[in-house]
Amino acid sequence: MTKETIKVAYRLFLDREASETEVNVMASSEISFEQLRNAFLNSREFNNKNSARNLKTNHSMRPARALVHLHIPKTAGSSLTRILAPHVASGTQLPVSDGDLATFAALSETKRRKASFIYGHLSHGIAHLLPQGHNYICVLRKPAARLLSYYKYLYRTTDHHSQKFVGGQDMSFGTFLEWTADPANGHINEVNNGQIRRLAGLKMQRDGASDPQLLLTAVRNIASPDMVFGLTEHFNHFVHRLSVRGLIVGTPDVWENMAPSPSNLENALSALTPDQTLLYNAFTAWDEVFYNVAEQLYFAQDPPPTKTQ
Repeated sequence: MTKETIKVAYRLFLDREASETEVNVMASSEISFEQLRNAFLNSREFNNKNSARNLKTNHSMRPARALVHLHIPKTAGSSLTRILAPHVASGTQLPVSDGDLATFAALSETKRRKASFIYGHLSHGIAHLLPQGHNYICVLRKPAARLLSYYKYLYRTTDHHSQKFVGGQDMSFGTFLEWTADPANGHINEVNNGQIRRLAGLKMQRDGASDPQLLLTAVRNIASPDMVFGLTEHFNHFVHRLSVRGLIVGTPDVWENMAPSPSNLENALSALTPDQTLLYNAFTAWDEVFYNVAEQLYFAQDPPPTKTQ
């Protein structure tokens, strides 16, 4: 464990710089990355900071604020949009994607101010175009399951422009990974640790930020008082939490929409060649760290749900 990695971990988990003594003590302990992460997540300082953030978040959720749903593909985002839309305060509901930002920015301030619910395949940061207050909402998913689900979506969805390459050529999951690794095919930002990219924001993506920088910014954004997030694997629990916070009325059960099964994922991974496995690991490594941190943040106050939740 290098000293630079330890310094980054202090910024990531505790949002502060490490002292020289702290760095030296940890560097001399021969601690693994997993042990380092667990030490921070279970520390009193981390939990005290997160409790304060959650308290601020609870008080900041007001109906007058625009709700911005950052729909990360294959995270049950469509289900979340359907649940939220009927409960959003009166006003304009606008579908917006990253490609629509220039059009959205060109709207008059009056029209942008009337937006009560903005949803779509968006990266973090659209709030700077909103004259009114805002809250972000999103759902995160375990990277391996999300990547496989994205592959299956492109394989079967005939009205998607890439289906003719993926499903039409009967690509295996491994061949799909190799195909998407070519930026010319238009999917690299989505499959290559796409969750930290979306949560870090378009500016950092365009500035060519490193993966550790994207991770650090994504964690800061997910832990911000203006963010409410859930986990696909605990979607019903998240819907219940939204009901408790008054964002929706009732708790619709949508668990039946979740996929793929663990056995399908295991089979897909076991069929990869060594080179494809390396590519898969590169595409999921930083999102895996991000998801693990987000999961700890999510359950910092509520216990993990039981199977009935």
